[in-house]
Amino acid sequence: MNIIIIATLSNSITLASYSIKDLEKLTGIKAHTLRIWEQRYELLTPQRSDTNIRFYSDEEAIKLLKVTALYNQGYKISRIASMNEASINECIVDSELNASHGQAYIEKLTIAMIELSEALFITTFDQAIAEHGFKDTVIKIIYPFLEKLGVMWTVGGINPAQEHFISNLIRQKLIARIDKIYDPVAKPSKRAILFIPEGDLHELGLLFYSYLLQESGYQVIYLGQSVPAEDVLSVAKTYQCNLFVCSVINPSIVEEFKGTIKTLFKQFPKANLYIAGSQKDQFLKLHKSIHQIASAEDLPR
Repeated sequence: MNIIIIATLSNSITLASYSIKDLEKLTGIKAHTLRIWEQRYELLTPQRSDTNIRFYSDEEAIKLLKVTALYNQGYKISRIASMNEASINECIVDSELNASHGQAYIEKLTIAMIELSEALFITTFDQAIAEHGFKDTVIKIIYPFLEKLGVMWTVGGINPAQEHFISNLIRQKLIARIDKIYDPVAKPSKRAILFIPEGDLHELGLLFYSYLLQESGYQVIYLGQSVPAEDVLSVAKTYQCNLFVCSVINPSIVEEFKGTIKTLFKQFPKANLYIAGSQKDQFLKLHKSIHQIASAEDLPR
């Protein structure tokens, strides 16, 4: 089993400041409890803006993530408070953060993202797969982590470089897994076209669906992100495919994509369209053969 070593902050980059409410969203620990930890155990050291507003640095956020990781493993907060940084890191390594505990993996992935630590990401991801398998790792760990990432993005807790860094590492893992199950001599009887509509770039979920469909015996024609409507229709005509799977997250493309859907069903009246993403509910009433993907179980069989 790989040993997990929590990186130091020597190579971290400066982030936006955190309020106590931001830290609550980041760690899952109530703001009231965080204030108690701060006052009673001096676990946090807030700074003050020119207008006397309290805020916390990225270093404080990292420290709190590590404290939370041990706290969620059953360590008493009084014991954690007595440790220095080296001791906290050592305890995290020794305990291996209770591999069956999904929240611990999420905390380590968050640290890997903030510190731009590819090594920590890889060992965390591989350890999760060894414990839970690839499918459950994505569903039970990666998905919740990405939701947490969205919260951090909203409150200004990460910058674009960190988001791209961790997203691309996850993307690499998904593609590598797809490569493992690809069989060049297989001739699947089922075929699906997967795409992200033009103007949208969020494809991590769609890559996972590509993996699941191929594992279920589909030939997947994966077109990727921001695909023009005419290209999707052209491919469907060439390959005589009536099954489409897409994901829509960008709200600004919803109205245009509704037009694409109408054209799709006009040209392919027997089509079935499966839609994932945060905007999926916007399209369900357009046609009886539109299906939403709320979970992996909703994919066609």
